[in-house]
Amino acid sequence: MLWERVADLALLALAILWGTTFYFVHGVLEVSSPGLFLAARFGTAVLLLGALAALRRDRLTPGFWRHGALLGLLMFLTFAFQTVGLRYTTPSRSAFLTGLSVLLVPFVSRFWLGRPVRTAAWIGVALAVVGLAALTRPFGGDVPATVRLGDALTAICALACALQIALMSEWAPHHPLVPFTAVQLGVTLLGALGMAALEPRRLELATGGATFAATVAFTGVVMTAGALLLQNWGQARTTAVRAALIFSLEPVAAALFSHLYGGEVLAAMDWVGGALIVAGVLVGELGSAIGTRSAPAS
Repeated sequence: MLWERVADLALLALAILWGTTFYFVHGVLEVSSPGLFLAARFGTAVLLLGALAALRRDRLTPGFWRHGALLGLLMFLTFAFQTVGLRYTTPSRSAFLTGLSVLLVPFVSRFWLGRPVRTAAWIGVALAVVGLAALTRPFGGDVPATVRLGDALTAICALACALQIALMSEWAPHHPLVPFTAVQLGVTLLGALGMAALEPRRLELATGGATFAATVAFTGVVMTAGALLLQNWGQARTTAVRAALIFSLEPVAAALFSHLYGGEVLAAMDWVGGALIVAGVLVGELGSAIGTRSAPAS
């Protein structure tokens, strides 16, 4: 019970930190092509965790390569569609649409993996989804076609993200943390290199070299290598639905960061949507805690 709470707090901190990356990645795409940036980001993370895994020499477990490769593929799809989508949509919309994964994770956990999902979690998910709708207003008539393209690409990212969250909670407890994380990053790096080879590569070193290097360092070291270690550790100690509810706070953090740091204007409905997402997380978390405490008595 204690470690579940610690894991939840760790994932909460991770969701808040992840919220800052949307603004920075949106900025770096002004000077770099998506595949080149992703290759640099994940190449940096693989070098760090690969060296750490080589030093630790953990014993590999059955299904290690298959599980790690599939999670790595889903991670690549998540970041590829999210990064390309960020070329056309805003940081806040991208974050909110990525948060749609909170709706999909309970369906994956319940109907594919056969895991029980508490009623409080479903209520929390419903509140979070209403909040996401209020934030994104996907059916508004004043949204340009290019922004809608970015939104559609980001919606595909949300599906891949939901599958990754559900399967990581299923598999992470059975494998050593550092090499399991490293192999996921390695598969993602291979996908990013393939993406970079197929796209028109662009890197404006004269005007954006410093921005590119700083963003690669921050996202590669802190928000990829470090964050994925924390995610694997945390999800080995909590459920997929709880993790998804906590991660639904990421778009709220992204909106606040883009507003306070980047000057992005937030309307009244944006704040309403953020409040509903927070309410969804609280309902899901409190309901789960109450259900866990009452289970032995019943």
